[in-house]
Amino acid sequence: MPQGSEDLEAGCWEDSGEASLYAERTYVFPGDRADVTRYYRAAAEREGWKPSRATQQSAKGDQPGNLCFTLGKADDATMVDVYFLTEEILDAEERRTGPEFSSGAGYRVAVSSTADGSATSCQD
Repeated sequence: MPQGSEDLEAGCWEDSGEASLYAERTYVFPGDRADVTRYYRAAAEREGWKPSRATQQSAKGDQPGNLCFTLGKADDATMVDVYFLTEEILDAEERRTGPEFSSGAGYRVAVSSTADGSATSCQD
């Protein structure tokens, strides 16, 4: 677990008037971003998650990048994001990185779902 990060953050948002449930965890992988991207893309595909348009585009060139997938029947009520942490993100969260961030890829896996089961989508 990266220094300064919680084991798991989870809760409920109600900012927009629509409740959403979420859980997220921060990781540091000692390899590079391409390895992280390939791993999560393959795992999501095996489990039946549907990639967003942007995720499909990055797969064509085997480019490392942020990923977003949805899972659900016809309404895609659950979403998973895998995204790399930047200084801007960490500054906005008022977090400082530990030394492990300089020797690998810092990233976050976040799962969210609407509380009422209504459709959600990736922001492409």
